[in-house]
Amino acid sequence: MHTNKIKTDLKFNVAQLLREEVGAQRSYSFTEPKIQLDEELVLQQIAGKTKFTRTISGVLVDASVTGSVEMDCMRCLKPSTQQISMHIWDEFHSQIEVSTGTPLPNPDEEDPFFIDELHMLDLEEAIREYGLLELPMRPLCTEACKGLCPHCGADRNTETCSCEEIQGDERFAALRSLLPD
Repeated sequence: MHTNKIKTDLKFNVAQLLREEVGAQRSYSFTEPKIQLDEELVLQQIAGKTKFTRTISGVLVDASVTGSVEMDCMRCLKPSTQQISMHIWDEFHSQIEVSTGTPLPNPDEEDPFFIDELHMLDLEEAIREYGLLELPMRPLCTEACKGLCPHCGADRNTETCSCEEIQGDERFAALRSLLPD
């Protein structure tokens, strides 16, 4: 869980929307300099648009968000900027009835998002969770990255090394002989 919480401007007061009929909507655009995704990764230059729709138990968030994350290239290990785009479509549940102030029961779903007691909807945690899911499995600085030499460690993008290319594992020589040239 995220521990060093930085104050963000991704909080929206939805008290008035919660007083309206189911189906009422609000739209917003937002920017944020950065959000800590985990201990090492930071989502930066965040920009997005969101539409809030009143539901029976809270607010449905439909948001498109973009940003960038600095990650190490998996081939050459140099830092590279990865562009992230995500689509958030999730319901935020009210904890307190807006008109009476009475507590509401928790929803049946596992690990829901909540609107706080002051009727503020905070998008930061949703952006953090969806952002982690959108991170590339194999980040590359460029598609043509040649990586590091597995023998001497030279960066093949900037220098050539004198290491010989290994033709493969000798244990597979019998199988290799079955392949056409």
